[in-house]
Amino acid sequence: MRKRIAILMKDEKYLKSLEKFLTSKISDCECFITQDVKELLTEDLESYNTLIVSSVLSDGIWLKALPVIRKARSFVLLAVSEGPELNADIAAKYGAAAFFKLPLNSEQFLAKITEIVENGTDKAKIPTAVSVDMLEEISYFSDNMDSYDYYTFFGLPKNASISDIKKKYIAMARKYHPDKFRNIPAGIREKAYEITKRANEAYSVLMNPSRKVLYDKMLAENPETKRFDFRIKVAYNETPEDTIQNNQARRFAILATKAIETGDYRSALTQLKMAASMEKNNAYIDRLIQEVTQKLAK
Repeated sequence: MRKRIAILMKDEKYLKSLEKFLTSKISDCECFITQDVKELLTEDLESYNTLIVSSVLSDGIWLKALPVIRKARSFVLLAVSEGPELNADIAAKYGAAAFFKLPLNSEQFLAKITEIVENGTDKAKIPTAVSVDMLEEISYFSDNMDSYDYYTFFGLPKNASISDIKKKYIAMARKYHPDKFRNIPAGIREKAYEITKRANEAYSVLMNPSRKVLYDKMLAENPETKRFDFRIKVAYNETPEDTIQNNQARRFAILATKAIETGDYRSALTQLKMAASMEKNNAYIDRLIQEVTQKLAK
């Protein structure tokens, strides 16, 4: 019975080399090769014994193409050096029947592919903890959030109450917190981090009376306005709560200010350095570090 293998890779040279290798080593084998995931949509992927896919594609990482890839009977994931950090456990979580890192061990690779095409391998189940729908939601939201103003970002009307804004912020911070996605490829984890970062930014504006008044005025005058311009000086008392966007950095800064109040400058400096490592180039943190350093130098 003829074996059919589809291969999706960005690197044309490696793509053709892999096709030649498989057709020469597996008897009665034909390969469909492509660099474009859209071409897979024209194929009946169920008719192929397996799909071999690179972790980096022309339009980004393999996860973006996962809804199409999952239409195949099974797929084998090849991790390339310029792609996200992957291992066999992570690959299995998203349904890969096998996982290999390039450059390949040709004997092990051939043995596994032969096993799959000869005996068949069912799709691995994706854990419900991080579903495909959730991954798609993260990618879509991250890719489109620059077109949202802060209210649209939170899914709230412009007359939303402070309580509603706070509830929505807390819900989004929990839903997209990067720590929930620490075992998935770095590309998706980075997108979750950017969503959380934007949520912190929106919250710092909408919960600050002076900034909110100015931001609402900017929206009224120019509906194309999306984000607050933090270069604009507004009259408010500088506090960690409304100048630091990273939650963990904010907690360290608050601990530092309490230590400063008690005269424990060494502890304050340690806390501030931790905060600075999590939120670089924050003027508030940098100024406090300078002040505490001067105190310790006396």
